[in-house]
Formats: sequence, C-alpha cells, structure tokens
Amino acid sequence: MSTQEADTLSHKERLLRHGTKLFYAQGFHGTTVDAILASAGVPKGSFYHHFGSKDVFGQAVLDRYMQFQTELFHKWAAKKGVTTADKLAGYFKELSQIFVKSGYQRACLTGKFSTEVSATSDLFRQQLGGQIQSWKSSIVDLLQQGKDKGEVRRDLGTEQLADAVLSLIQGAFVLALSTRDKHTLSAVGTTIKLLIEPPGTG
Repeated sequence: MSTQEADTLSHKERLLRHGTKLFYAQGFHGTTVDAILASAGVPKGSFYHHFGSKDVFGQAVLDRYMQFQTELFHKWAAKKGVTTADKLAGYFKELSQIFVKSGYQRACLTGKFSTEVSATSDLFRQQLGGQIQSWKSSIVDLLQQGKDKGEVRRDLGTEQLADAVLSLIQGAFVLALSTRDKHTLSAVGTTIKLLIEPPGTG
C-alpha cells in the first residue's frame, strides 16, 4: 500500500479495494482476514467495525463489483446511434479489455464466487442469484427495446436471448482464465452479435 493511499482513503475503502484484489488472486476461501488487513494496512478492529465478519465483507465486495458491472452496462445501453447488438458486443469487449489488462486475473467476480461458494453457502447463493437475475433483467430490457426497433431477432424469446448472452460472457471468461487466448474473447464478441441480430442482417 502506498503512503498516498494510506493518507487519502478511508479504512473501509482500503479494505474493499485490497479485499477485491485478493479475492481475484486467491479466491474467497484462499484469502484470510489477516491477509486483507496486511495488504490494506488497516487494524483488525476497523475490519470488524465496518463488516463484522469475513462473509459480510465478501458480500460487500460483491455488491461493489455489481455496482461497477451495472454502471458499465448502462453506459453502453445509453449510447446513441449504436445498435443493440453493438451495445452488447461493445460492453463485452470493454470487460474483456479490463480482463486482459489485469493479466487475465480480473474476470467476472460474480462468476468466480458462484463457482467457489454458491454450492456450500445459502448466504452467498441468494446474493449471487439476485445479482445475476438483476443483470439478466437489464439485458432483457435492452433486448426488448432492440426488438421494438427491429434490431433484435424475433424468432427467439427475449429471456432466452438474455440467458444465452450471459452464458456466453461467463463461459468466455472461464475459458480465457485457463487459455489466456484473446481470440476466445474476440470470438464471443462476434457470436453475441450473430446471436442477437435478425437473420440475414449484414
């Protein structure tokens, strides 16, 4: 932790930033509270004052991540003069660029937690399920707007398309975590467009 960071950020903010970094690198179970404290340079009392437990802290980190996802998605959804397919492909491309720039470390934190803790924790499963449903709902709304404009195929249901888009995004990051292949990410961006656009487009 830099001296400037210690001087300008609150204990809570430092904990969230360093916890996010460690969860990406080591997973939830592989990250101890002591490791978070050491990385953030924050006393243990401050951690338990703000969060109370490691589980509550993990939930706060996930909420922070989904806030980022929501803001990025809506930034692309609000773009003018861009087709629905290009909005979703552009959104995925920006996520991919962040992922590659991080050294193939920062994929989807929601997906990472889903594979690690959902099977054993009702607490996290309920939170993650709600977040994924909210994410899907945003995609459904965008796709429905696109259908109304004639930009999205009508032979498949909107929810069916949204499920497919989410699956493509999550699957791409799972594969790329192991292969570190930019072509996998590029191919998924292209596939999203092919999936969404009306047959015969282009």
